[in-house]
Formats: sequence, C-alpha cells, structure tokens
Amino acid sequence: MITIAFSHPSDGIAVLKKMIRTAVKFKINPSFAKLSDASSKILELHIHDNKEFILDVLTEFTRNKVEDICLKEMIEHAFFYSDSAEQKEIFSISKSIILGEIEGIPEVKSLPCLSGLIRGQWKSILAEKRNFLEFEAFLKFRLKDYLATLLRIVECAIDEYKLELEYQLFIEQLRTCLSKQKSIFKNDIVIIFDYENVVIFDEQQNQLSKTELKNLHDRAMKLTNAVNLDERLLGPLIGLAPSSARIYAYDMDHPLLQTVKNIFQEKVIISPIEKMSLKGNPYPYKKKS
Repeated sequence: MITIAFSHPSDGIAVLKKMIRTAVKFKINPSFAKLSDASSKILELHIHDNKEFILDVLTEFTRNKVEDICLKEMIEHAFFYSDSAEQKEIFSISKSIILGEIEGIPEVKSLPCLSGLIRGQWKSILAEKRNFLEFEAFLKFRLKDYLATLLRIVECAIDEYKLELEYQLFIEQLRTCLSKQKSIFKNDIVIIFDYENVVIFDEQQNQLSKTELKNLHDRAMKLTNAVNLDERLLGPLIGLAPSSARIYAYDMDHPLLQTVKNIFQEKVIISPIEKMSLKGNPYPYKKKS
C-alpha cells in the first residue's frame, strides 16, 4: 500500500473519483483506492497489478494541478513580463505550443513529452514501494525535468510573441504607406497566384511585364523603406496601391496571401482559382493534379 497525502481534501477526493471512474471503465474493482478514515486529504492505494491506469490518473491530475500555475509564474517571475495583456498572450501561445497547435518551431520538436516526464516519476515512486508520500514533496523534488521543459516552452512562446509583434508593426507600417498613396488604377486588377509564379493584369486585362513588376517593386521599397519585401506579389501590389484587386489562388492558405489580406483588407478579395472565369482570360489556369 502507498499513502499519498494532499494539501487539500478536495484534491484527495478528486483523485479518488477519477481512480474509481477509470477502474470501472477497465472493469477493475475500485476497492484498491480509498480515502483515509482520518482525513480526506489522505489517499490510500492498495496496488498489485494493472498500474498503468493509476499512472495515467496521477499524471493527468498532476499536470492539471500545476501546469497553468507554473506557466504564469515563469512568464512573470522568470522572464519579468508584468503587463497583464502580455502575460495572457504569452500564456496563450505557450498553451498552443503544448497542444501542438503551432508548428514550425524546431526547438519544440526536440523537447520531451510533458506527460511522459511526470508519468516516469510516478512510475519510479510506485516501483520504490514506499508507504507514504506527500504530494507537495513530489512536486518539489520530482518535477525538475518537467519544469525545465515548461521553461523552454515559455521561451519559445516569448520568441513567437516577439515575432508576432514585429509582424504587426510591419503590417501597420505598410498600411500607413498605402494610405498616403493614390491608386494607379481606378478599377479592379486581377492577380493569379500560381504555385511558383504570380501574374498581374491591369484594369484593361493586360499582363504586366517583368520590367513593370520590378519597377513597381522598386517603387514600393523606396516608399516603405522596408528591408525585405516580397518581389513577386507584395512589392508590386504596394507599388500599384490598387483601389481594389481580385486574387485567384491555387493555394488559399499561403502565408503571403494572408499578409496581403492583412495589409489591404477589404480592398482585396481572394478566391480559389476554380472561380476565375476563363472567358477572355489571356492566362488560362491549370487545375491541380
């Protein structure tokens, strides 16, 4: 038997209820777990075999108990973010990273599994066959690797937060530049966003030449003072400063299109390539294979 002492009766009760529900699910007699007659803070586990689901319950409870608190404390006290809005944003990004909702962060891919780290420590505790354990002591002395991993996740979240701030400043800068320009064309221009190529037509449905596109891009660079501006679409578009544009795209989820939408907002309508009329179109589209 192992006895786990919690700080609050509600914790012991919560773990016991989860143990019983899980045991019933696996058709295991739940009598192996009970609260001490002396206190609801103390959980008694009579473990023989089938430890796996017990490890699952203890791991899930531990994460639910400490994870959000630790993330918030790290953001404020380890990285000194005192503004509540910034804290909330970084916390939200941290949770998204943990849930796997943000891809493309190399550092995250190499990090160990959070549940695996906690589960490993509980497994070690049960293997030691000790009779008594304080839950607070487990948190203090057994979760160093888990906390180190959380700290690394917060670091990655802060990096993502800074990148987002830079992106928003970039968008705002380009919007300001556009607001000071007059559009070269009064009517719609049409753009075909291909796999590798971007084709831009003026309001007379004439395709702009490479030289014209380069001149527009150069104009945009001077107007915005941007260090790096996409020369296929974004640069020429800013150089044109169209009052309205219709973009037909093969890849609707391309990040560049989202940036264009963020800058031009209601001035740009983005549609899938299949919605483009072929009648009179000098650049027939290719369907995806």
